[in-house]
Amino acid sequence: MSFITVFKRDLKNLTLSPMLVIYNTLFPFLMVLILGYLTSGNYEGGSVTSYDYYGVSLIIFTVLYVAMTAANSFMEERVKSSNLRIMYSPINPSSIYMSKIAATFVFSSACILASMAILKLCLNVNYGGENIVYVIILLELFNLLSCTIGILFCCIFKSEQLANKTLSPFLNIFSIIGGAFFPIASLGKTVEKISCISPAKWVNEGIFKIIYDKDFSYFQPTVIILIALTIIFLIGCKLTFKVEDYV
Repeated sequence: MSFITVFKRDLKNLTLSPMLVIYNTLFPFLMVLILGYLTSGNYEGGSVTSYDYYGVSLIIFTVLYVAMTAANSFMEERVKSSNLRIMYSPINPSSIYMSKIAATFVFSSACILASMAILKLCLNVNYGGENIVYVIILLELFNLLSCTIGILFCCIFKSEQLANKTLSPFLNIFSIIGGAFFPIASLGKTVEKISCISPAKWVNEGIFKIIYDKDFSYFQPTVIILIALTIIFLIGCKLTFKVEDYV
């Protein structure tokens, strides 16, 4: 059994899950629609509409929560029960978790890009025009990091349930201090400094600077941070993954 075979099966499992497809595509649109409408009065007269703000921040929030999708693809009971033959097949053990990362990344990338297209067409969300490629690069690198985080938590805790219970508060904190629901500057300078520990904050800041200021000063540092963290977490997966815990 090859890596490609396992990857295709994992991608098929994700694609055939209606809940995952809906959560990663329809959910962001509905959240932007609702929050954008409720807060539209707060953004009147400015260059950034409420839909613009939430169209970016809630996409970042969705990307952060891809970690939960990755955990589901890795250790959901229905998936685990079909993997006994992988354990005894001539395949590198690292290919098992790497295929989950790759499949989740491809699946979530398609969902994210579809969500952005829907938000642009329906709500005219600004994604930077000709600079959208830089926005997508940051989102995709953040997406890869989120996939790796979800798999790492499964490797550490050996259970989807335990991984999700631990991931949930962790992701909630990172999304809130990353500015997913409101500009973090409104909470004061102390909280704003603390928010620097959240990768979501760097991605959020970098994308808004690119879109509205054509300022790319955050782009390279954010790319380096995201790639470095992804490599660190991949090493963590390699050190903590045990085949016998997977089956």
